Amino acid sequence: MLFTLDTQEADQGTSSAPTEQPALWHDEDDERITVALAGAGARAPDGSMRGTKRLRKLRTDPNETTVSGVEYQRRLRQQFERMHPRPAWASVGQRSSDSAWSAPLLQDLLSSDAGLLSQSQRSSLLSPNKLEVERLRDANEAQGRLAEPAAIEQLQFHPSGRAHVLLTASRDRRVRLFQINGTNNPLLETLHVPDLPIKTAQFHPSGSSVLIAGPRPYLYAYDIRSGKTLCSSPWRGAGRIISSAAGTEADAGAERDLSFVRFQPGSASRLVAVGGRRGQVHLLDWGAGAAGQMGGQQIGELRMNAPLAGMAWAAAPGQDSEHRLLTLSTEGRVHVWDMRSRSCPVTAYDTGLFGAKGLEVTAPFSAVPSMWAIGSSSGLLNVYGGTDDTATSSSLLDDLLATPATAAVTDDVSLKARKSLGNLTTATTSLHFSHDAQLLAMASRHKKDALRIVHTASLQTYANWPTAGTPLGHVSSLGFSAHSEYLAIGNTRGRVLLYSMRSYM
Repeated sequence: MLFTLDTQEADQGTSSAPTEQPALWHDEDDERITVALAGAGARAPDGSMRGTKRLRKLRTDPNETTVSGVEYQRRLRQQFERMHPRPAWASVGQRSSDSAWSAPLLQDLLSSDAGLLSQSQRSSLLSPNKLEVERLRDANEAQGRLAEPAAIEQLQFHPSGRAHVLLTASRDRRVRLFQINGTNNPLLETLHVPDLPIKTAQFHPSGSSVLIAGPRPYLYAYDIRSGKTLCSSPWRGAGRIISSAAGTEADAGAERDLSFVRFQPGSASRLVAVGGRRGQVHLLDWGAGAAGQMGGQQIGELRMNAPLAGMAWAAAPGQDSEHRLLTLSTEGRVHVWDMRSRSCPVTAYDTGLFGAKGLEVTAPFSAVPSMWAIGSSSGLLNVYGGTDDTATSSSLLDDLLATPATAAVTDDVSLKARKSLGNLTTATTSLHFSHDAQLLAMASRHKKDALRIVHTASLQTYANWPTAGTPLGHVSSLGFSAHSEYLAIGNTRGRVLLYSMRSYM
């Protein structure tokens, strides 16, 4: 089997059985052992006094000095459970050997209304001067301490606002799902893909499945409801990959790296855009439920004249179902593609943009005017659109998205950034808007602690957070939850830092 459910890690985070249940193994010697909790006899195995103060915490009476071995075990168990409360998911009935228990549990969690906030709590405007942030336990702390922590390649919150489920993909070829509650953040499931170095893992917009991709000519999809997986090879039969020491290829159009994928927005979406070589973008039909029999069938191709540097979906103004695909070339030119005709009726270019790298747009159907953020290899971030007293670029962006497919292709539309932010000094590798586009998080994995949060209305960078003492490390991925109550930050040391955005709570 190429795709497995990894149960070993989940078992490591499960606390021992309740004391009222009989132990599976009984040692008679435990009843004859006496353990000293205080006094001269309370010593470490090597005869030293090291760690003896911790034993005193187990006493129920100040005059108590010794306990039996059985009582000693019981008190240790109680002490552990006080410090690490048993999560709700660990109380579920005995799990089957193939871990089929986790899929129904995750489905029930995502279909519940627990934690749903009222709309009025999310409508307030944020202050541009101070960001209210509270640090919580690491989001992936429940997976335990690994001997060699694997770098986090990507993370994403489930698109549903009803439950906070976080997906993480790490360099150890595992995708993990956590229930985020801010306290113990239990590990729900671990998916192991031995044959795929995972670079991308993301939820389908409906939240029903997870797409997993990397530097291989195939994709995986995991269906949360059924627990089944699908391996998709879009170029199967297109031609054999032939390589030489010089790196030449004769592959009949096949791609060997499918890491750059973007789902078209909408819960019923079947269209996936996959970035390819030499400025190509491939369109795949992902099938019903994102894991159907037609998953990954190639249905079209778009092409630019320069290599791809960024890609994002945007909604055409006034259209609930029509989406435009925006592709950014390394030379800084944005192509706006019409999906019905597979044509590019308009392109936009900013003469002041050099070394373009990364494109992010506000969510489709957002209540705020369209905003585009384009990063660069130097760290400079250009922001287009939005609203202020002088900017007119927001209407220009809407006009670009609304350009009819039948329009005559003309020269590039001139873009002018509303503001250029120079807070980062190395290449931009992560960009993410909050759900209401009031915040924009940007980071670079090439420099330690290179993360900044931007207040988009004023385009000011918050000065109060992160601070010099925030243990960010090299940020490799970041993401807001569905309603921005949480911000998760993954780094190259394998940690996923979790922060509560108090202004959205």
